[in-house]
Amino acid sequence: MFNIEEEDLEEESLEDKVFEKADYIGEVLTGERKIHLVLPKKENLKIKIKTKPVKPSRLKLFIESCKKSYKKYREMSLARLIGMCILALLSITVIAVICYLLTLLLTGLLKLGMIGYIIFLAAMCAIMITGVLLLVSRYNRK
Repeated sequence: MFNIEEEDLEEESLEDKVFEKADYIGEVLTGERKIHLVLPKKENLKIKIKTKPVKPSRLKLFIESCKKSYKKYREMSLARLIGMCILALLSITVIAVICYLLTLLLTGLLKLGMIGYIIFLAAMCAIMITGVLLLVSRYNRK
């Protein structure tokens, strides 16, 4: 049985989840990983306590974040790269299909004139509100 604590769930970000899925897909495709039923171990983060907080400039923060992301993506494994490419292709395909279907819906409803346009706007508002509510309910842990 898995022992998952509530603190572990709150620490994981969306980027970590995407990288975990990309790693899994890439490792399965390259043959590095067989199907396992264990969760990967997390690295222990050490917290540094500063006596006097100094607020760095925005330029320094931007440069440091660019260096971190360049280093992180440069040292990425082949399995993660393959997984990220597959996830990117899937997301682009899904977005293209949805845009195509929405275009077909709009052209079909524009044949009705202004009433069709109003129906399309109402449908788009309903879709967007539903998407926002799904995202909020998905990431609301409390």
